Amino acid sequence: MSRIGACLLALCAACESSASSDGIPPISAGAHDSAIAVGPDGKEGQPSANDIDAASSVPAPWSGVALSVGPFASCLIDDRALVHCFGRCGPSGQGGMRSSAPAGLKASAVAVGRSFACALLTEPEGGSVVRCWGGDPATAAPRTLDAVEIVASGAHACMRNASGAVTCWGATLGDGGSAPAPPDNLVAKQLAASGAMDCAIASDDAVRCWGAHAAAPPSDWKVKYIALSSQLADPIGGPRFGCAIMLTDDVRCWGDDPGGVQSVPSGLKARAVGAAGAFACAVDLGGKLVCWGNLPRFGQPVPDGVTAKQLSMTFRTAGAVLGDGSFTFWGDTSDQRGAPPSGAHAP
Repeated sequence: MSRIGACLLALCAACESSASSDGIPPISAGAHDSAIAVGPDGKEGQPSANDIDAASSVPAPWSGVALSVGPFASCLIDDRALVHCFGRCGPSGQGGMRSSAPAGLKASAVAVGRSFACALLTEPEGGSVVRCWGGDPATAAPRTLDAVEIVASGAHACMRNASGAVTCWGATLGDGGSAPAPPDNLVAKQLAASGAMDCAIASDDAVRCWGAHAAAPPSDWKVKYIALSSQLADPIGGPRFGCAIMLTDDVRCWGDDPGGVQSVPSGLKARAVGAAGAFACAVDLGGKLVCWGNLPRFGQPVPDGVTAKQLSMTFRTAGAVLGDGSFTFWGDTSDQRGAPPSGAHAP
């Protein structure tokens, strides 16, 4: 059995096993491929429910991450704060692994890695906690009550707390080593993760990156959002690039140039941006979805004429939360078997 196949079986087993006493699948000992793109100008919504279906710039009223596309499964948060996951592991591909969050908790963000997922939940007494489930070592999330952001990729995850401190855990793909620690004294405003490196926007609006294969943009860039390309087949040796929304709303990309991703459409200003194996997408200031680079040549085409609020991209697959709160996916969706719950809408 392949290594990835074993991890997927572990994800299924973890999600279908009995839940812990607080309703969350037990957190195992030990460590996205999703590059999540959320705009910087959203406002917090008011979710009200507290169940999790576990498995498989955002305009107001939502400042969290309502969609995370992983290489083998995707998760979304609906307008009741329910997390629904779907992909390879569910019965008949329908994402049938279920568990319940503790009463009173609300999900504000979700992040999907290679064979695990994490959610950012709000405790009744205040504060946010990271809860993870699945088959990678990254399910051993740190216990904290002040998490404000969670990102995941490959077999590792990172979180940012209210003071800007960053903690990463899990393992790196390729060599199996521990997830690299962020730079000392980093105060972060936003995080991005990929299989080969992690980056953060620091308090001075510059980008700091770390990892054995890190490649940061020019030090004089002042940005308000970043997204990193996620690689599945070759996370260490594959193309490494990222895209950023500058303080002026202009979009720039840095690093390698697979498929011409450095050739950002002229004059593009955006409120959300995402990066994948060899292409990138953005949501312009009017909400229009724009993609460039080596676009997927098979699977679902890039949606035309739609307005979007959030992007999430991984390898050759991408998804978006549309202006009406519905979800759409394009590119190679062969591993994204199953579909969101009928009628599901983002907050």
